[in-house]
Amino acid sequence: MIDLHKDENIAFTQRLLLALHSIGYEVTNISGITREINKLFGEKSITTHAVRKWLSGQSIPIHSRLIRLADWLGVSPAWLRFGEGQMHPSKMDSGVVSEENNYALIFAKIKSLSKEEFEMVSYQIGLILKIRKMNKLNK
Repeated sequence: MIDLHKDENIAFTQRLLLALHSIGYEVTNISGITREINKLFGEKSITTHAVRKWLSGQSIPIHSRLIRLADWLGVSPAWLRFGEGQMHPSKMDSGVVSEENNYALIFAKIKSLSKEEFEMVSYQIGLILKIRKMNKLNK
């Protein structure tokens, strides 16, 4: 059986290794890398086995994890996943995240919330929109 994703997985792994190396991580310390990554994921932690699969070209993380991973590594999510664009776009280097990346990061964070936390955030967004509407009416 031919694995159509093998080349894609290997290319992802090469970019991941480059990004890890650029922030000072050695691949020999997979459990240390896993611990650092799990600080990002909180309750939705990942296993050392999953990280090993990313590092060996066997799999690619799901989108929400990839976004957080790219943020931690300081690289563009598009570059990390597909090799598109620059590894460190100038906008990211200056501390300014593109609107698209910003929405993706927010979406990934929202997806990691518990049901109660999600309801609380939804309620707060509703309040902000009501205040905006009231401010427009008062102008």
